[in-house]
Amino acid sequence: MFGPVERKKVADSVAESLRDLIVGGRLATGEKLPSERDLASRYEVNRSSIREALMRLEAWGLVEIKQGGATRVRDFLVSAGLQVLPHLVEPGGKVDHDLLSDLHDVRAMFLGWCAEKAALKADAAAVERLAALSATMSDENTKPAKQQQLDYDFFEELVRITGNRVLALVANVVREIYMQQQQRFAPMYAKGIFDPVHHRRAVEAIRQRDPIAAGAAMRAHAASALLTTAAVNA
Repeated sequence: MFGPVERKKVADSVAESLRDLIVGGRLATGEKLPSERDLASRYEVNRSSIREALMRLEAWGLVEIKQGGATRVRDFLVSAGLQVLPHLVEPGGKVDHDLLSDLHDVRAMFLGWCAEKAALKADAAAVERLAALSATMSDENTKPAKQQQLDYDFFEELVRITGNRVLALVANVVREIYMQQQQRFAPMYAKGIFDPVHHRRAVEAIRQRDPIAAGAAMRAHAASALLTTAAVNA
């Protein structure tokens, strides 16, 4: 049923280059891309690699290909899926501060909602897993990088408790952004900055079956993270 597949690194590289130009705003919505021949010349590759790269961009919702006509850039905020989100944080190597703020807003919504659901659905074993993660985060000997990992493990545990499969898929994308850009978010976990008090409060609220307090605790954690990131990147 399964067999070897061809590795197409050239097409991948071209597609990623064009993707970065689009999400970075250097190729505007509605702009016409150069012809396949022109792109092949600029990238110094064959036209079949260009054609494959363009098809990939079309699948991502970044361009519209018209047979016999021009290939134009689409408004990816309308047409693209979550797969482009990890590439929006630092398009062209420059941080998009508004996108970071949007990301934190979404994370706050996820955290609050998940904590509320966890207070209603978590069994004793799940509560203890959350408590263990919170305790390790609170240990003064736990290094910031480890706290960063534990924070996302805590989030993932909350998502798991909700049982929401769609949210689990979205959470994978959010995690990819944070963990691939660990240094960008590291200031949130510096000594004297990161305080797992909100996690401890959330665990206790979940243990007490108090969804309002659980959600408030996690939203407070997300809000403090946003303030820290904004101050560092100002």
